[in-house]
Amino acid sequence: MAAITSYSTFTTALAGLSVTGVTRKYTYPPESLGTADLPAMYVGLPSGDEPMLTFQTKGGWPEMTCDLVVAVEPVAQNTQSANYDDMITIMDNLSTALRAASIGRGPLTWTITGNVQVAVAGATYWAVIATVTGY
Repeated sequence: MAAITSYSTFTTALAGLSVTGVTRKYTYPPESLGTADLPAMYVGLPSGDEPMLTFQTKGGWPEMTCDLVVAVEPVAQNTQSANYDDMITIMDNLSTALRAASIGRGPLTWTITGNVQVAVAGATYWAVIATVTGY
């Protein structure tokens, strides 16, 4: 694995992940979503840090973090149990894809949150957000 050298490299690699069950992938937050596009995955804007390399810290390698969002279902559509099952399935599939990813100098780290609502073009969707960090 090579070090992540740019925010563009990092976000492009995350947007390119193959996540089972995702119907459409975007390399940017979409202007709108249609029901036929769901579940839809997109990346947010990244943040990062590049500390000094010293013997006391892990510094020196860029550390980049980005939210990977999967909009699953419009709020108030379908039944609560079906939406819950869909969210858990996407969380499992997203974790599987992140475990298999070869992005950066070492394994990615992430946290996944499933109790999230995101707004796209005035519509609200149930979503899964993985906050992913790479080196």
